[in-house]
Amino acid sequence: MLLGLSYSIGRYSEDKRMKITPFLRFWSAVVLVSTLAILTVILSACEYPGVPHAMADKQSAGGSLAPSLIVQEPSTSPSEISPSDTVIHEGLVEIALKDFFLEPDQITVKAGKVTFVLINKGRYTHDFQVEGRGVDEKAPKVAVGREFRWELTLEPGEYRISCPISNHDERGMEGTLLVEE
Repeated sequence: MLLGLSYSIGRYSEDKRMKITPFLRFWSAVVLVSTLAILTVILSACEYPGVPHAMADKQSAGGSLAPSLIVQEPSTSPSEISPSDTVIHEGLVEIALKDFFLEPDQITVKAGKVTFVLINKGRYTHDFQVEGRGVDEKAPKVAVGREFRWELTLEPGEYRISCPISNHDERGMEGTLLVEE
């Protein structure tokens, strides 16, 4: 009889296992699909390459720059200028990086040291590149809601400015930088 009891317990647990297996398979599939859905949502919010730039930590940690990089601001504020006027910036240029355009996208500066204040007002990480006349320089990536000051010394001439991340420049994040004597 004890043998019969052990057989029936073994049989019971085997039957129970058979009933639980489809249940566990169903919930395993639900967990797998849910995890994939969550990862898809998270990764779709990220943008290629999805890895923060090395300078991003320095930006978010301090956010301030050495005083030697601060250049005198232009005497005319953007709100006082009509769209038809050409603004010649002297040393400091503020550029808003938006989805998917630069504001302003036509900039005129004096030759010499130029400090770009790059402010990311978009939903994605953006970058800033200056190309032309032997120059091909790229600023560190600017995270969403962050600001970065970047200094270049430029000779007179015309340069192309853009966001080289992914296809942002093709989508409209490009413009012209005119450097005058």
